[in-house]
Amino acid sequence: MPNTTEQRIINNTIKMIDNEGYQNISLRKLAQQLNMTTGAFYKHFKNKNELFYRTALVLSQKIVDWLLISNEQNAFAQLLAMAQNFCELFQTNPRRMDFLFFNPTVMSIYHQTNTEFPFLSFARDLASQVNPGRLSDEDFFNQIWSFIQGYALLIKNQVTNYDPNLVKTTLLELTGELK
Repeated sequence: MPNTTEQRIINNTIKMIDNEGYQNISLRKLAQQLNMTTGAFYKHFKNKNELFYRTALVLSQKIVDWLLISNEQNAFAQLLAMAQNFCELFQTNPRRMDFLFFNPTVMSIYHQTNTEFPFLSFARDLASQVNPGRLSDEDFFNQIWSFIQGYALLIKNQVTNYDPNLVKTTLLELTGELK
């Protein structure tokens, strides 16, 4: 668990992401908002990449906590709820979601089975549970994730409107549940 100063820095970083986008964050500006020097900042984070990585870890856990998906549901129902909530988050928190899934600091997590990011671990686990076996778990996760993330981006960019039936039908087809 981060110390109080580190938590303040991460919380302020999240506010800046929500208000300005992660692309516009400067360490100098962040330190000024916290009434600290950039030197004091570097006592807690060695650079902006470390700050972004650790902020992404916190946001990943917040998403899992926010999802409130019941373990009493079967894996498909959990996957469907996750996909629907994910699309909603892209509509309500687009800058935060852009940061969490597309900032260059965390892009490396897609190239490995990284268990540090709770949301991604949760999504991988659900995908493996509903995998009908035609593909490896990794390939099936990539297929499911490509649909969910791609569809969320289309909604965020106002290319289409959210359609819960499309999400459900697509996931049913991908998992082999639609007969």
